[in-house]
Amino acid sequence: MKQIKYKFNKLAFLIGVKIEFLKVHFFYLVNKNKAINNTIKINREYLSTIDKFLPLDVYLKNDYGVQKRIYDELEAEIPELVTYSDLMVFLINDLFKNNISYLEIGVSVLKNYLQINNGVRDSILVAYDINDVNPSFEDFENIKLNNNTLYYFKGSVLDVKDTSKFLDLYKNKFDFVFSDALHTPEAIRSEYEHIIKNILSDDFIIYYDDLDFDGLEKEFYEIKKDLESHKNKKINYYTFFVYGWIGSKEKLHKNGIITNIDFSAYLKERNIKIYGFEEVK
Repeated sequence: MKQIKYKFNKLAFLIGVKIEFLKVHFFYLVNKNKAINNTIKINREYLSTIDKFLPLDVYLKNDYGVQKRIYDELEAEIPELVTYSDLMVFLINDLFKNNISYLEIGVSVLKNYLQINNGVRDSILVAYDINDVNPSFEDFENIKLNNNTLYYFKGSVLDVKDTSKFLDLYKNKFDFVFSDALHTPEAIRSEYEHIIKNILSDDFIIYYDDLDFDGLEKEFYEIKKDLESHKNKKINYYTFFVYGWIGSKEKLHKNGIITNIDFSAYLKERNIKIYGFEEVK
């Protein structure tokens, strides 16, 4: 009975993923954007140059938080539908015009971080993760591109000693922060209070992945309200759906943005539509 239930659930999952793919595919057929499509092309060309993000012998010693079903598709070709990596590279280039300070909390095997490195120029890119750096890319001097400066910090978002050490080392303000570490309310509150809250530039974006996890969207909104009080200015909060590391091999991720930028007006001005986009008041 358990095996039958497992097979039924797997089939239902695959059917759901396929239906989602068809919906998203149709949405972007109707709502094309050449600039984002160009970013997608650049990212896919870069990904094709990587032989292995995480060899099996390394994965068996340290899975970097990657589930087996994700690992099995880690190197698979991604269809030309928007992933969060595509969207972030596009936004950095289009809104900030490169030359930014970027912080990614929870870089895992560096699949997203390296696409940022490939897609932007003249920027400071800081990686924060609880693991040692992925040995496939541990020589940051060798992998840096486009006159970027790369840093890697090993630490836990739940350890105040680690977060304090991080703030001592990195004094610069950050324009763009990507939160993708532990997907629990306690973890995103900790990283916000002990890292993000006081390191944001005048104009900033905090980008969150996986808001579908229990309690995250509620905590996300609480962070927005706290930041509004802390900054004493209007802070905007948006959610939408986009693919992650392995594209349409898995379900869409619910992502969110907290920013002082009027993102709705920006998208309208640039005639850009994002699947499931919503401004939350």
